[in-house]
Amino acid sequence: MKKLSILIAILFIGCAAYSQQAEPPYKASLDSLKMLIDLSKKEAILTRLIKAHPADNFDQYRATLVDNFVMAKNSAKALYYFNQITETARIMYVGSVAEELMTYDLKAAEILIQQELANKTNIKDDRLFLLNVYSEVMDRLGDHNKAFAAIKECYEQMAGKSAGMTAKYYYLMSKTGRYQEALPEMEKTVIAGLADDNFKDELKNAYLKLNPGKDANAYLTGLTSQFEEKFKGKLIAKMIAEQAPDFKLKDVNDKEVSLSDFKGKIIVLDFWATWCGPCKRSLPAMQLLVNKYKDDPNVKFLFIHTWEHVADPKSDAVNYLLTHNLDLPLYMDVKNPETKKNPVVSAFGVEGIPTKFVIDGNGKIRFKTSGFVSPNEAAVKELSAMIELSR
Repeated sequence: MKKLSILIAILFIGCAAYSQQAEPPYKASLDSLKMLIDLSKKEAILTRLIKAHPADNFDQYRATLVDNFVMAKNSAKALYYFNQITETARIMYVGSVAEELMTYDLKAAEILIQQELANKTNIKDDRLFLLNVYSEVMDRLGDHNKAFAAIKECYEQMAGKSAGMTAKYYYLMSKTGRYQEALPEMEKTVIAGLADDNFKDELKNAYLKLNPGKDANAYLTGLTSQFEEKFKGKLIAKMIAEQAPDFKLKDVNDKEVSLSDFKGKIIVLDFWATWCGPCKRSLPAMQLLVNKYKDDPNVKFLFIHTWEHVADPKSDAVNYLLTHNLDLPLYMDVKNPETKKNPVVSAFGVEGIPTKFVIDGNGKIRFKTSGFVSPNEAAVKELSAMIELSR
């Protein structure tokens, strides 16, 4: 499990290691591939660079094109450029590509994962990761037997079983009709707060199969109330009361804000970057949270792009949000040219991203959290509770 966690971390960090290399003389052309330009022009730029520099590695930029074509819902082109990435590097990108394909083209996602499962260069941990993704694809396609077979192989070969993996295993077991065995374990998942809506629906289905005529909604409410009591208690124990730094930031329209501008309001700061996989994974949940509080004038969100790896971080960040249908209040924490540090993230003492702070109306940090929470529903529930406790 530890090796798989490391693999997933590498997958989500992705291009960070590449960006530490010396910049090639054609860096400006490469940066243009991340901008909002016509995809045919991006293809032409990459084709020209590959032809001119055949010994150089362009896998990261092929991956950028893959992502662009997925967002354009052009699965054929996305798979074409994915297959141009060297076999040993494809495992770095396959998870995010499959996840995006699953939003509109499940058959293409199935083809992609089946192809990579047959890739002989993958080590055991790679295969376990792919089986996990494949189980989700087949579940969405409605082939629950194949989905469970995949997760069963993955689950049984793992040295350690995370709560999320265990939840998925028993969820898919229930989907195959093994309700008696699955239901007790599924109950534990709900009480632990790891169940999304699909999971809860399957739990109610399993309960009714075993208890026909009973009230499945009341049963679920009883389980979730156990979670709510434990959850609130744990969050209260994590509350702090540290004075927040008196930061100053500019949004993408160059409007400056500071801590004092939000007096009397709850603010949520989310430090992130386009190269950071876990940051990007957390943004859909944050969009749900922003939508939830959009009519509350006393709750504000600042999505702070920091630790940039490109020459034009503002365009890079704006482009990422636009191409991923995210409408988030974006602020830029760019490096000070003299100190070479990003001032706001440094002032908050952040050691890794994504990191989020919930600050109350008196300028006190009440919560600090790092990493991303899955599923999205759990992340929204956690941060919503932090906001309400901070009022």
